[in-house]
Order: sequence, then structure tokens, then C-alpha cells
Amino acid sequence: MTNDLIEYAVCLDPDTRQGISHAWCMTCGMRSQEAEDGAAVKHWCLGHADETGHKRFRAVVTTFLVVVPAPGR
Repeated sequence: MTNDLIEYAVCLDPDTRQGISHAWCMTCGMRSQEAEDGAAVKHWCLGHADETGHKRFRAVVTTFLVVVPAPGR
């Protein structure tokens, strides 16, 4: 690795959607829809738990990054 890498920053990409979430039921494998609203995914988990009795879920939040050069690079 070179010192040139210090002249860059890793930032959230402003040109993409942020915080896309979804969840899987750890019992049966059913999966929620992807949503930018994390509350919608939690609501799906609650509904699935109510319908099935399943209580364990795996949640994933995806963010997108961009490498930005320092000024003058």
C-alpha cells in the first residue's frame, strides 16, 4: 500500500439510494421486499412473526460508497 491512498476518502455515494434494507426469516427462509424505509422491513418481520410464530430474522442494510480524491488530485 502506498501513501498516495491517504489522498482519497471513502464516502457514501450521493448519487445512489441510501440504506436499502431487507430481512430473512431464519426459520423458513422467507424474505421481505427491499425497502429504503427500515420501518417497512420491521413491519414485515412483525407480520411474518404474527402469521407464523417465527421469531428470528436476519436483517441487512446496504449502502453504496464512492472513493473521492482529495482537492488537487
